[in-house]
Amino acid sequence: MCPLADTLYLCTTKIQKGYEKMLEIALWGTWFLLGAYAFWFVSKAKTFQPLTLDELALTWKLHKHQTGCKSSYIHYLLVRNDEVVGFRCECGHEFLQKRLITQRVKLVAQSCRLASFQNTSSAMQNLGLAYLNIKKI
Repeated sequence: MCPLADTLYLCTTKIQKGYEKMLEIALWGTWFLLGAYAFWFVSKAKTFQPLTLDELALTWKLHKHQTGCKSSYIHYLLVRNDEVVGFRCECGHEFLQKRLITQRVKLVAQSCRLASFQNTSSAMQNLGLAYLNIKKI
């Protein structure tokens, strides 16, 4: 039997104290996991960023220059939500334009929408860009 020290605070058993300690450990573990996920979300989580026609041309030419790639055309245009977000080369190189979720979205008046992109295939030829297929990701 447990002596009453105060009428407001009844004494607890060892089993109740054990449960309280386990509950406290579980609570701290949950907060730690939530904090680790929030840190990952802010610092590492990424999403796709649409490319403009000029960015696509620059990235393609930069890839060819840096790697010595001899391909004459882009094998696939990688499209998401009707916007070009990257390309895949004949040599197997794949480029996807990504940004952190916490970064601002780049507002560009002329992003590469798929419908307008197919209409500007002659402009792509002028920039030295030829593509074979369009692949949705």
